Amino acid sequence: MTSEINVRSLAFETLQDILNDKAYSNIVINEVLSEYELTRADKGLLTELVYGTLKRKYTLDYILKPFVQTKLKGWVRQLLWMSIYQYVYLDKIPEHAIINEAVNIAKYKGGPHNGNVVNGILRNVMRSELPDFSEIADDKKRIALQYSLPKWLVDHWTTHFGIEKTEAIAASYLTKVGQTVRVNLTRISIDDAIRRLVDDDYIVEQDRDLDICLHVSGKPIIESRMFKDGLVSIQDKSSMFVAELMDINEGDMVLDACSAPGGKACHIAEVLNQTGHVDATDIHEHKIDLIDFNIRKLRLSNISAFQHDATEKYDKVYDKILVDAPCSGLGVLRHKPEIKYEQSQNGINALVEIQLEILNNVKHNLKPGGTLVYSTCTIEQLENENVIYTFLKENKDFEFDGFEHPITGEKVKTMQILPQDFNSDGFFITRIKRKEN
Repeated sequence: MTSEINVRSLAFETLQDILNDKAYSNIVINEVLSEYELTRADKGLLTELVYGTLKRKYTLDYILKPFVQTKLKGWVRQLLWMSIYQYVYLDKIPEHAIINEAVNIAKYKGGPHNGNVVNGILRNVMRSELPDFSEIADDKKRIALQYSLPKWLVDHWTTHFGIEKTEAIAASYLTKVGQTVRVNLTRISIDDAIRRLVDDDYIVEQDRDLDICLHVSGKPIIESRMFKDGLVSIQDKSSMFVAELMDINEGDMVLDACSAPGGKACHIAEVLNQTGHVDATDIHEHKIDLIDFNIRKLRLSNISAFQHDATEKYDKVYDKILVDAPCSGLGVLRHKPEIKYEQSQNGINALVEIQLEILNNVKHNLKPGGTLVYSTCTIEQLENENVIYTFLKENKDFEFDGFEHPITGEKVKTMQILPQDFNSDGFFITRIKRKEN
């Protein structure tokens, strides 16, 4: 096999791990890229094939459906999805290469018969007209098939956002993810960070809304000495707004109640400028090591990480609390596209109960006059506005602590970031405070 075919075989194995074993795509891809010696081009191809196929799974199956006359094995269907993705969405790969490589994988995995099945179906697909999604009269069904979303999710978003905005959300999740980093101001200035990245052959653009946010391109930032030394951290722009809106003052005692992997907690510690203290807690013991790793890499002295369940009592009070709640993750589908196929309405309802349970527990840890920021990486209204309004209705000693919207400048109670707003993650942020009396 040539190097290129090996990359496709590896991409197919990676895809199967994600689809069949319910593994997180970003974690599995990073593990594969770390384990195998691949060229930068091969790394790019593997990432493109896996993410592209995952993002468009329903669409690819819709294209495939007319050409399947008998029951296909699950792995054969997945191989055909990956092959059709290359044919429809990647314009630099010759048709014969797509077919030959898919047939070789099929023969290796399942023998000559499966190779013949894959060969026949792909040749028929390439000889035929592709479906025209504009001919689907029902807009909700069209959006679900064209952008590969579960129909219930399209129905739900249409109710809250309308058809046009729902289609813009759906389309944005198929766009490529840019690289953004947060400058660690406790160790380097923004100007110096930009200069050093440019000297290292990165293309750098400072964000127009957040000074510490840099858009970086040219090569993977994880290869940078700046990243390895903790002078910059990988973080999505939307996520950076959380610490920025917490109204942190030097010397504050802060709790991040659902912290792993610790990006926001470390950002808060950086804003505190090595004063005060951040307690970064998480329910999962094994994730504390990850938070500690980031603390050491960033050389932060004012933050501690330890295991704690945010639904259980804890006797300590804080000036500020962050509840970045466990959520459906429907705002981060560019990073983890498999989430959209696994989430359900029942699952969201269960998450809402947990979110309210956490808020009702950690409220006891907030000083009178203290502020609590509630955030999620979802665009589901049930987990966002509904949760915080329900909490305030049941807790009269809390009220909204309105803040200036960082983009529009208007005073708001909540901020819902949609993925198309900044070409970043979908995110929800609100700030409430405990009344003095």
